[in-house]
Amino acid sequence: MKILAFDHHTARYGAGGGMLSCAGFHADRPLLGVLGDLCRLPGVEVTLLRAPGLARLQLPDAVRVIPCAPERAAETVGACIADADAVWPVVPESYGMLELASRHILGCGSLLLGSRPDAVSVAASKHETARVLKAAGIAVVDTFLLHDALPAGASAWVVKPDDGAGCSETRIYADCDAARLATGERDGGRYVMQPYLRGAHRSMSMVCADEQVLLMSVNEQRMAVFDNQLHYMGSTVNGVREQQRQCRALAERVIGALPGLWGCVGIDFIMTEDGPVVLEVNPRVTMAHAALRQSTGHNPAQLLLELLLGKSCAPLEARRIKPVSIDISPFPEPPESRHRNAAG
Repeated sequence: MKILAFDHHTARYGAGGGMLSCAGFHADRPLLGVLGDLCRLPGVEVTLLRAPGLARLQLPDAVRVIPCAPERAAETVGACIADADAVWPVVPESYGMLELASRHILGCGSLLLGSRPDAVSVAASKHETARVLKAAGIAVVDTFLLHDALPAGASAWVVKPDDGAGCSETRIYADCDAARLATGERDGGRYVMQPYLRGAHRSMSMVCADEQVLLMSVNEQRMAVFDNQLHYMGSTVNGVREQQRQCRALAERVIGALPGLWGCVGIDFIMTEDGPVVLEVNPRVTMAHAALRQSTGHNPAQLLLELLLGKSCAPLEARRIKPVSIDISPFPEPPESRHRNAAG
C-alpha cells in the first residue's frame, strides 16, 4: 500500500498557490510521529512531500522524500496524490487549507486518512463548532462574533481567530470592551471572543470512525501568558488518568454531534469545577500524536488501517499506558534558523 503524507508548508493551495500564515501550528513533531508510525507497518510504502528550504528532518530510512518546489507545487502534489493509495494530510484547518486538501485528495480518487471535508468545515470554525455542540447539549465555551451581545460576569475575555490552530494570535483581555475593541482592530469577521474559563487545560486524542470512538489519551496541556498572549508550552500525553469515564463519554458525544470525523481527532477542553467544557475540535493529528505510540504501546497508523478494513475500535490495554512529556518552545525560531537546511 502506498501512503503519501505532507504538511501545510507543502500544501500550497489557495490563490496563486502562495503560502498562508499558520503561526502557532507546529507541524514537524506530529508529522514525524505519523511517518514513524507508518514505517512500522508491513507492506506500506511511505512518501513524504517536503518543500525545499525547510529544516532537515530526521526521517526513518524507509521514507521516500519528494521535493515540492513552490512554482510546481500544484503539479507535484496532484501527481503524488494520484499515485498514492491513501493520503494523510498533516495540515491545519486555518484558511480552509485542511478542507481544501481533503476535497482534493478525494477528488483524485485516493483514500483520505482523515476527517471528511464537511466535518472539517464545521470544526474549522470555533463559532460553528460551539453552535453545533451546544445544540447537541454538550458543554462548550460560549463563542461570540464582533457584533454579538456579550454577557456580563466574565472575569476576562479571550480573542482568537475563528479558524486558528494552536494558540495562534490568542490574546486575553481584562474586560469585554477591550476584547471587542481588539477584535474590531483586527479582522472583525475572522476573530471570535470567548469568556475566559478557570480550570485545567486538557486535550483528548482519539481514533474514530463514524460513531466509533477509541480514546487513546487524555493529556495535560501546559500554557503560559506573556504580554497577554497565550502560548502553548507542551503536553504530557496520558498525563491525566482520573475522570477517564467522563472524558470518554464526552468524546463519544462530540463525535456523534459532528458526523464525518474520522481517523485521528483531538478535542481541547477545560476541566472546570463543574466538569469538562469543550474549547475546540481538531479534525486532524495534534501535537500529542508525536507520543501516542510511546505512551500507549499501540500504533495509531495501524488502528487507522484496521478501520479502513472495517474493523472496530477495540479498547486499549490500560496496563501499557504511561505518561510521556512533549515540550514546545513558545516562540518561533528565527527565519534563518528554520530555513538553514535543505529538505530531507
